[in-house]
Amino acid sequence: MLLLILLALLAIILFGVGFTVHFLFILAVIAALLFVIMFFMGAAGGRSRGAWW
Repeated sequence: MLLLILLALLAIILFGVGFTVHFLFILAVIAALLFVIMFFMGAAGGRSRGAWW
């Protein structure tokens, strides 16, 4: 009986960790897409932004 309770607790904990990792992966993909879009939008403006000369 105790083994079943420990197994259920382990399954709940692992499910929570998996859900958290999946959620963070989605956020990382969105952040990477925004970075790429902003990079190309800035590069499309020419050399006026970010150039020191």
